[in-house]
Amino acid sequence: MKQFFFLAALLLHSTVLGAADLGTNEPRPFEQPSTAYLQKFAKPGEKTFVYERYDARGGLFQRDLTALAKPVEIKSATERVINGVTYRLRGLAACPKPKITYKAEEWDCTKAVRDYDEAVYNTRASVVLCKTLVLKSQPGVPDAVSCFALVGAGNANDPYSVAYDDDSMVFFDMAAIGRNQDGRSLRPIAAMSKKTMESSS
Repeated sequence: MKQFFFLAALLLHSTVLGAADLGTNEPRPFEQPSTAYLQKFAKPGEKTFVYERYDARGGLFQRDLTALAKPVEIKSATERVINGVTYRLRGLAACPKPKITYKAEEWDCTKAVRDYDEAVYNTRASVVLCKTLVLKSQPGVPDAVSCFALVGAGNANDPYSVAYDDDSMVFFDMAAIGRNQDGRSLRPIAAMSKKTMESSS
């Protein structure tokens, strides 16, 4: 039942984003990657974590590939622990409302996040990609990231698609786009889908 809901929710979200694969095949700091881009890092029988650092000009500074040694821990709507390292989804505020509508019922927001993202990261994903503008991590400070997952089996019954974690959190009211003191978004428009930007304004 959980997998059915996940597939239905992902299909709905993909439809809102505009159907086909809208991602890019090139490494870019903000845009959603294509399924083809993520497939380059897939390894049979193994989950892969790809971590990309980008410089201020948007150029790829560093890329690390490691095996996902253990399940991704979903600490909150904006915190992910991957291979023992905590990352924070960039420019988002977790659970603006303590209760949300999820699976047509009222859920605790954090519990809904964990239910949804467990299916994304730990059940369906073969590749997890997180991008950051942080060139060097600071001890005790989670890197601000945007994360994507290649989900699906890659066949006619279960084709590959890209789950955009940041976008999903906002789309499903599990997180809100943060604002600075001037009320401006902490995320550039290119970093979120148009539909999600409209729903957050």
